Amino acid sequence: MKYMGSKSRIKKYVVPFLQKLIEENGIDTYIEPFVGGANVIDDIQCQNRIGGDLHDKLISLLKHVQNGGELPLEVPKGLYDDVRSNKDTGKYEDWYVGAIGFLASYNGRYFDGGYAKKTMEKNGRIRDYYDECKRNLQKQAPKLKGINFVNCDYKSFTDVKGALIYCDIPYKGTKQFSVGKNFNHDEFWQWVRGMSKNNIVVVSELQAPNDFECVWEQPVLRTQNAKKREISIEKLFMIKQ
Repeated sequence: MKYMGSKSRIKKYVVPFLQKLIEENGIDTYIEPFVGGANVIDDIQCQNRIGGDLHDKLISLLKHVQNGGELPLEVPKGLYDDVRSNKDTGKYEDWYVGAIGFLASYNGRYFDGGYAKKTMEKNGRIRDYYDECKRNLQKQAPKLKGINFVNCDYKSFTDVKGALIYCDIPYKGTKQFSVGKNFNHDEFWQWVRGMSKNNIVVVSELQAPNDFECVWEQPVLRTQNAKKREISIEKLFMIKQ
């Protein structure tokens, strides 16, 4: 699924790394407290897979597709604007708001990246961003089977033991969705310290406190908006042993 900060382009590295930890440590529960577009968890093999996220419309959309629900055929600008104006009024079902907000906004930025209108490329081909995102999510749907999607805060997993927990958190110093704008990074890292006592915790970030070590890194081209792209070093961190 197209999603801001998605790991879809580096999952070929991240998934094997996580899968190895699962197999070597006999893990039967895999948790993503910041599941986003589910672009990592959908390829993880584990007895129990739990995907949590604070964004209620996102979780509702993932559940809808997981259960075989249809998606809008197209999203005209007028519909996009009306859903955006009424996204929290109850006029539209949560999954529908999620579909319009994530699939019809540029770069999956949930009404924050602007309307992803059809464009004509240099070769004359018409590119329909919404249709591309819709088809990608529909293609992903079979891999969502068996995942327990939960609308919750990451702290809801505080009592978990013996799990592999992968956290793809809102990166410090980067633009976030509304649900991530007040994210307390210091509080999060303290939570990870506690969780690492009884679980294996892996965190995606660009930086981490000194008591964590980088266990993997890869240069990645990040797209902020239609005109701004930059290279960043994606990293995985774990607490130092």
